[in-house]
Amino acid sequence: MASSFSDMTLREFVDALASGDPTPGGGSAAAVAGAMGAALLSMVAGLTSASTLSDDKAEEMRRIRIRSCELAYALLEAADADTAAFNGVMAAYRMPKDSEDQKATRRQAIQAALRVAVEAPRNTCTLAQQALERAEFVAEYGNPNAASDGAVGALLLDAAMGGGAFNIRINLSSIKDSEYVSRMRAFADEADGFRHAASKAALDAARKRIEGQ
Repeated sequence: MASSFSDMTLREFVDALASGDPTPGGGSAAAVAGAMGAALLSMVAGLTSASTLSDDKAEEMRRIRIRSCELAYALLEAADADTAAFNGVMAAYRMPKDSEDQKATRRQAIQAALRVAVEAPRNTCTLAQQALERAEFVAEYGNPNAASDGAVGALLLDAAMGGGAFNIRINLSSIKDSEYVSRMRAFADEADGFRHAASKAALDAARKRIEGQ
């Protein structure tokens, strides 16, 4: 099997998700969903003729095409990072705990690994948000014949952020640093609030283009 999810075929990735192994899991799936969503925004931007837009909007669409493609590949890397973070947590839990020193070392390693496991989906949320915040513009000014593609992109990015937020929360449940936990819970809550509003705005814009309003 390929060492990176981005090197897998779609069938290999789906087979890996459906296997009895804990990785790849929901965090990696969320990142891959985000990668597909960002790629769709890039596609719609690329299908939009600059001649149909004002100069400033055409330039913004060009920037969105480039940046969304960059974000798509970054989200594929985030899928690998999420699985690596989970594996790090499992490795920490498997550390020896026969002596008091070993127990202390293991506790520290677990806490450090759990933070990495929080930062991985946090990064997924951040990357997906950077793409999703561009989705309304693409839906409103992009090629109307690709409005449904932009809508699907927004939905996938919404799922990526939601999945990232859930994975942040589940890993926070075992972290002892209350200040860090509070801060990351607030981040997850803000991510949820943003994705709900941004995806609704993009979907509403896409629906208007499709229905000719």
